[in-house]
Parts: sequence; structure tokens; C-alpha cells
Amino acid sequence: MENLVQRQREALKLVERLIALEPDMGTLHHARKMRERLKLPMSVVLESLYPDLSVVEKVEKLGVTRQAYYSWLNGLSRPSVKLSKKMAALTGYDAEDIRGQLPPWR
Repeated sequence: MENLVQRQREALKLVERLIALEPDMGTLHHARKMRERLKLPMSVVLESLYPDLSVVEKVEKLGVTRQAYYSWLNGLSRPSVKLSKKMAALTGYDAEDIRGQLPPWR
């Protein structure tokens, strides 16, 4: 886990450098999306969510499938707005950060 968090931090620095280069709007949009997701990796959120429970118990409490859980864990998707709010209440993280909400297109 420690290694993953360190790699995420390094990736965030690279994305920040890319954004500073002011690329075309499409690239900038995707870089901003990546930045939002790298700020708070789902692995960190899921680790702090019901820390004493197994994955099976966590998914039962959340009312989601194991596939959804592992998809979040691997960064392939993010929870819905409703689930992000529930996770925020349980973990103390901001729901928008959990959602990895994309900034408005500019």
C-alpha cells in the first residue's frame, strides 16, 4: 500500500507538470480528470472504510458487488454520487474527492 501511495504522488506531480504546459483543451481536460483521481486514490478510501471488516463484509454493508469494489480499488471506476456521500460520511473524506469529480470543461 505504501508503495502505491508513493507512486500515486509521483504520478500527481507529473500530471501537474503536464497541466502547467497548457496543452490543447482535450489533453488538458483529461489531465485534470487524472489529477482529481490521483489526489485521493480509492485504495486509500477503501482501506479506511470499515477497517476491521473483510472485503465480503464491506461490499455487503455498501450494497455493491465485489466486482464494483475491485473496479474502484484498481482505479477503473468510481462510486456513484450516492455511494460517494455514504463513504464520505463513514470515512471523513470529501464526497467529491471520493467521486473523483471532473472539473467543469473550460
